[in-house]
Formats: sequence, C-alpha cells, structure tokens
Amino acid sequence: MSDASSRVRILNLPRPRIALVSSHLGRWPHRRHDWFAALATACSHLVPAGSTLLSAAGTTTAPYLRRCAELFGHRIETKSVRRMPRQTRDRLCVEEADTVIILSARNHSRTASLVTELIQRPREIRPVVWFARKPSLVPPAAATQWESHGARSFPSRRRTPATRRTIPATAQLATVEDTTRDDWLIHCTRECDGPWPGQSREEYLDNLILGRVESDHSVQCTLRRILVDGRLRAVSRPVRGAPPAVSFTSCPLEQLGSLRVFRPHRGRWDFEPYGLAISRDWLIARGTRPVVYREHPDLSGEDPLEQPAVSGENRRIDWTAEQEWRHPGDIELSEIPPDRGLVLVGQDTDVAAVADQSRWPIAVISRFRKDDTAIQ
Repeated sequence: MSDASSRVRILNLPRPRIALVSSHLGRWPHRRHDWFAALATACSHLVPAGSTLLSAAGTTTAPYLRRCAELFGHRIETKSVRRMPRQTRDRLCVEEADTVIILSARNHSRTASLVTELIQRPREIRPVVWFARKPSLVPPAAATQWESHGARSFPSRRRTPATRRTIPATAQLATVEDTTRDDWLIHCTRECDGPWPGQSREEYLDNLILGRVESDHSVQCTLRRILVDGRLRAVSRPVRGAPPAVSFTSCPLEQLGSLRVFRPHRGRWDFEPYGLAISRDWLIARGTRPVVYREHPDLSGEDPLEQPAVSGENRRIDWTAEQEWRHPGDIELSEIPPDRGLVLVGQDTDVAAVADQSRWPIAVISRFRKDDTAIQ
C-alpha cells in the first residue's frame, strides 16, 4: 500500500482514533528534539484535524497528548487504567485504534515487540501502522522489517537543536588571582528536567512540542536564566520547620570537579561545574552559616543547619566532603558588588552564553581544575 493510499485510509474514517506509542523518553525531555519533532509532525501533518487521540496514564506519550490535542485541533480520550500494569497500557490504546503511530521503539523493547506482533496480524483486521523514519527513533533493521509487513514511515520535520543567540562580547575572564582566593563560597546548578521555577506546565509543553528555543533547559541555559532573573532562589530543606535556603560549598574552585558524584538513584550528577562563587565574608554578613554534620543518633530534626554526616547503604555517602554552607532565603544578585562574585562555566565555549548578563568575572573551570573528571 502506498503512502498516499494509507493516508487516504486515515482521512476517510469518521473521526479516526489514533494511538501514539513510544519507548521511554528518558529523564531529560528537552534533549529529545528528534522525538518532539516526530510528535508534532504526526499530530499536525499525518493525523487529520478532529481525530481522537487515545491516551492512558503512565505511558510515554500521555504527558503530551492533551496539549497536542489542544494545539492541533484534535480530541483526547483518556482510557481507564485502574489496576492495569504499566507495561500493558500502550496495548489498551492500540487495540482500540484505527491508526497506530510509533514515535520511537528501542531494540528489544516492549514497544518494538508490540509493533512486531501488530504487523503480523492479517491486514484486514489490523490498524494502519506508521512509524517515524529516523535512526535515533527507530533502528534501521526494525524499520526494514516493519515496512516489509506493510507498515509505513513518515519523515519528521527536521529541527536544529535549540540554540540561543547571544551578543558577542569581550568577556571579563577571571584571573588566576580571582580563582585562587580562599574566601569563595560556591553555588552550583544543573540542567532542569521540568518546568522552570514559576513557569506554567502549559508553556513548558508548548516549548517542547513546537521546538522553540526556550525548550533548552541545559545547564548553560539554567545559569543564564539565574543571571537574567537576578536571583538565587532558596529551596525547601527536608527538615521540619527549616526555612528555604540556598546551598554553597567551601570547596576550593580547583577541586570542584573532584567533588562531583553521580547519583544512580537519581540518574544524574549531584551538581555540574556551573554557577556562582560569592565572597564568604559578604555572605556571612547576610546570615550564611556552615552546616553542622552529625551522626544519625544525634540529629534533632529541628536544626535548619544540621545534616547527616553519612547516609546510604553501608554509610557509603559521606556528606561532610561537600563542606556545605546555607543562606536563609533568596539572594538578590544585584546586591553583590562586582569584586565579590564570579560566574562559573565548564568550558570556554560556554562563555558566550553568559557574557552579556554577567556583572562579575567569568571563571572557566576546565582551565584550572586539578582532576580529570569529565564535565558533563
């Protein structure tokens, strides 16, 4: 069956019912430009307006389908999944669909197995099957097999990964004297895996689905956003009654890379070498204090400055290495004098992303770190 005749088959159905299925997207949606390009292409070009998108909670596509329906003029039908195992929820939508669209399917995944089973059914009793024609989404061997059984491919609209144009500037780089001062306290940030603080869920989804430059939530954009916002935001602490605080480390700049630890249970590094260094004296004058490390039997649960000295299985996580300090409440960056702060970036190529927003010298960590830890 040709692509044209397959499309006619969709169009001729009264209000087609569409199942969009996918392997797991991963922790960092903003990195998956290819996936969101396929999603937008399917909903805007492959599926006729007014179609019914089938959704089931717990599936990869569920967090995005309702917004897609609103953006592209479709209806949404959410299936009941009460007491249904997560691994069978895609199947629920597929079994009720006139058309199944595969956005991604990793080798040996449940999604790939479901598609293989689907295309082996007699054509007269199976739905129309489409899949995204891109090796990063569907392995070439699987694509060839599926096409040999009548599945059809569609090219997603190619998107260049989101980049932010920055104003070329002669940046003020930190000197050796700047970076070797012993009175810095350092606040590090990381890339953001969801909406920015204060950003609506709707705006966040629109940026991802429509491929806007604002969808970039990389660590570089996180740091730039902090500078544009002009504030280090305090976060809540897991201590009853403790006020929100901004955390710092007194670890020397040249040792910052060796302090990073990958946390498997969180699927990420605990921090990345991007952030701000602020004068310790300036922060102390505004209430910043060092954390008090205690063994578990000595924890009161009420001191906002206390922290377990160790945790984890076999006490393998030693928190004292962080040399943490805490500042109660937000920090307004406009109050920090030009000689009392540094902006920290990982590589020379990151300088342009923050140069036009920095009131302080910019220190490139890779230029002077003493360890060989890879910067993510």
